Amino acid sequence: MSIEHTRDWSTLLPAEKPNGPIDQAFQLPNIECFTLYRFPCVLKHPSGYDTWRNEIYHTLKIHNLHRLIDSNIVRPYKDSPNARKWQQMSIEVRNWIAWNMDPILVRMIVKEQARAQLADEFMTGADVLLRQFTRSPQDPEDVSDVLLKFIGCQRRHYSSARWFVHRLMEYYTHTMNMKLRIPPFVPLLILLAQIEGDVGPAFVNLRYERLENMNNIAEDVTKGYFENVYFDVLEYLDSMDQSRRLIEED
Repeated sequence: MSIEHTRDWSTLLPAEKPNGPIDQAFQLPNIECFTLYRFPCVLKHPSGYDTWRNEIYHTLKIHNLHRLIDSNIVRPYKDSPNARKWQQMSIEVRNWIAWNMDPILVRMIVKEQARAQLADEFMTGADVLLRQFTRSPQDPEDVSDVLLKFIGCQRRHYSSARWFVHRLMEYYTHTMNMKLRIPPFVPLLILLAQIEGDVGPAFVNLRYERLENMNNIAEDVTKGYFENVYFDVLEYLDSMDQSRRLIEED
């Protein structure tokens, strides 16, 4: 349809429609991604994930970068003209998103997501991992249910040690969402008591010795301390699996 030669703007031009399929490289802006760092939006606790994610999305949309975090939109072909620009921007957006998270949450995502270098895969990992921690029940029956699940979390109820460790962290996070103020040494002791059959007594006894050397376990075992042991267990399980595979290959 031809456009009328006039200065009368009472009728606006129709929106431009793309000629081909839209991929993540469609209409990438000519901006430096460091501009995003002028818009801090820090997620400190998983309970606020959904609100935080919406803020991240809208900030990116303002700069026409929102498609980079949508794994439902196809990526560009590697030989397309915008491929290199898309890759660089995707990595930079991913780094900005991680900058807006508590480092322990970033570590959890990278640990569990097979690939988390690009923006869409990092956000997919965040969706899968952190949304399970957002529920914050307030009904007394829900509170009792979460407490019983947390206290009764046992290794024998799960097919793998890794699944048990994740569940324990999930249940403990729910208690924090409800502000029940369970001290971090409680899930730590549950973890060590239940995981010994998988990691061996040497691993567990070393952690017990460190606890015995503390002046006050209730004060010295912080949430961060528990999270570090949580990751130590996961990394140790990974190393055991890797050693097992090498032996089987030989």
